[in-house]
Amino acid sequence: MRVTEADLVEWGLRIGREVCRPVFIGLSGPLGAGKSVLARAVAEGAGVSGYMPSPTFNLVFRYEIGADEAGGRRAVIHADLYRLHSPEELAGIGWDEVAGDEEAIVLVEWPERARGHLPGDRWEVRLRYAGEGLDRREIEVRPFGDPPPLPDLAARER
Repeated sequence: MRVTEADLVEWGLRIGREVCRPVFIGLSGPLGAGKSVLARAVAEGAGVSGYMPSPTFNLVFRYEIGADEAGGRRAVIHADLYRLHSPEELAGIGWDEVAGDEEAIVLVEWPERARGHLPGDRWEVRLRYAGEGLDRREIEVRPFGDPPPLPDLAARER
């Protein structure tokens, strides 16, 4: 499907507002394809406010967003694995806690760097430039296992 950056932002906001937790979403694509744009929109939709720096150098940021109706903690975790050279480095960033968080929306850029260590139930979103200028993207959204449903990308809010 072809989308604009504005479409990505709108969809990300809806994901943040509507998705059931826990959910793991891997974000793949070349540099500048919109992975961080989508991650920030999801976080904003979930209730994260203020500046969200890229986790490229820190690798993982966790944003607490309050309690759910049952009193459980809710969070958004944004990780960027671009700087990892091998899956063995995952232990150093607390990967088991990141990938297995039961109260969070987990957004991971460059998930291919964690192959073999990804949760069985997850979404993978692949972005790439559509060749129609810098604003157009091709997006592919695929479930693995049995992740909670995401809002339909094709359904636009009016």
